[in-house]
Amino acid sequence: MEGTTPRNHLAVQEGIRLKGTVILRAYKAGTKELLTEITTPNIIVNSPNHGLDLIIQRLIGTNTYSLNITEGEMGTGTTTPAVTDTQLTAGVVRTSPTYVADNGNTIAVLQFFFPDSTLPNDTYSEFGTFVDGSNVIGSGQMFNHALFATSYAKVSGVDITVEVDFTLSQ
Repeated sequence: MEGTTPRNHLAVQEGIRLKGTVILRAYKAGTKELLTEITTPNIIVNSPNHGLDLIIQRLIGTNTYSLNITEGEMGTGTTTPAVTDTQLTAGVVRTSPTYVADNGNTIAVLQFFFPDSTLPNDTYSEFGTFVDGSNVIGSGQMFNHALFATSYAKVSGVDITVEVDFTLSQ
């Protein structure tokens, strides 16, 4: 019949999109006095055993990696992130998530705390998360990679929180 859609074809295109945002917040050490906030989009990487491929592996029953983000890493590299990345350009320090939440079934929120005593004074430009990693730089499977919109020059007396929001939408 003219003007109708066959039963085996969808009239509406459907798709799921995964988007990430990274927010660096610098506070006066030991307080909640906000000194700086930098918000930037990030890339969910997609190379074998990293990022989006880890989701596909879990969907088909390949359970080599848990898909749990266990580490956040700050780095000093300034190379533009690519979907094929597997590590930060110049990772410096890692920490485990200090807060995680499922926000409304469509947003995963992870926060990473870098106290003044563990984050060296330096200029930080990049951040990434890692599945099944440890506190050792280079361990685990990269999930996302962000280059801060503005590099952050960390000085003594400052605590840093990095929040990563992953949003699923149709």
